[in-house]
Amino acid sequence: MDRNVLIVVAIIFGVFFGVFTWSEVPVAITEDEVLAAVDDAIAETNLEVDRAEVQQVVNKSIENLKARQSKRLKYLVSAYFIMWFIFIVYALRLSQTQSKLRKRLDQLQAGLETHGTE
Repeated sequence: MDRNVLIVVAIIFGVFFGVFTWSEVPVAITEDEVLAAVDDAIAETNLEVDRAEVQQVVNKSIENLKARQSKRLKYLVSAYFIMWFIFIVYALRLSQTQSKLRKRLDQLQAGLETHGTE
């Protein structure tokens, strides 16, 4: 494999890594699920509470949780991309070394053939 293949692989990984790193990771929690969870929690406490205030606090908590989850997912996928990139670079390096060794072996065989005929 030549240097052009390595450059193409690096560009592809860079594009995917960049798109994932700077894009929003969707974490799906619907408003109906939130309302049902709030209603269940209020029903379990048997206390008189202001539902609107509780809803605001819960929504803020969910926003914070989504942000942290998105950050964790980005770290996970970033590590995944980096590991695959390292693996591909290693495989390309092995291929390049094998190609050089094959050429050297062919040269040695050719040298033995010409030396043996003299």
